[in-house]
Amino acid sequence: MTNIKSIAFDLEGTVVSVENAHHQAHILAAKDVGVTLSLEDCFKSLLHFIGGPDDMVAKEICEIAAQRGLEADPNYVLERKKFHYPHLLTEIEIKPREGFLNFFHKVRAMGIKCTIGSVTTQEQAKILLERSGVGELFGQENIVLREDVQNPKPAPDVWIATAKKAGVNPENQLVFEDSPRGIQGAMEVGASCIGMPVYNCPDTVKDLMDAGAKRIFMQWNEINPENLLKNINQEHAFLRFFPI
Repeated sequence: MTNIKSIAFDLEGTVVSVENAHHQAHILAAKDVGVTLSLEDCFKSLLHFIGGPDDMVAKEICEIAAQRGLEADPNYVLERKKFHYPHLLTEIEIKPREGFLNFFHKVRAMGIKCTIGSVTTQEQAKILLERSGVGELFGQENIVLREDVQNPKPAPDVWIATAKKAGVNPENQLVFEDSPRGIQGAMEVGASCIGMPVYNCPDTVKDLMDAGAKRIFMQWNEINPENLLKNINQEHAFLRFFPI
């Protein structure tokens, strides 16, 4: 019997690659308070740099500022990030990651229900969903955003909500995520998780595996949906008979 009955996708980074705009906005916000950071610095020093939330990144930037003898207010850093981000969005093309549309249509043809589970706010998500065409692809009734849940990732609220929209138990979902926090929440409700990092660097991949990702793919066109679902379902069956 098939265990995976629906697939829940994170939005930013996983389906629509706008992480560079987020990351550059954080770097510019840090610069506004006198903290110069490279992308590599951020990966090493900012725990929440990948996946957010933004307020935690702002606090971590302020901690670095304090270490350098500078004073910085997290609220101000957050405001500056919010200022830079929409300007950066206007400079990039917003579209689904390469290979995603092909993957999506294949799993839908297999009768698998698909949802989006994101902690992106409605205001920001509207831009991404409309400009990428992803909103029309999924339908608003299958999309969960920050305002739809009480607690953001790594809490499991988002994945509980996507399961409800799909009409399945949370453990019958396959979750695709680019952040360890999203995977942690999905693991909490028993879902199987696939890591889809935006950046191909060892620390990022390790963090996703440590969080519980069963597989890591760098591109959607690397994935054979039929084989992946078959393998995940076989693992489910094995664990039922031989629980760890």
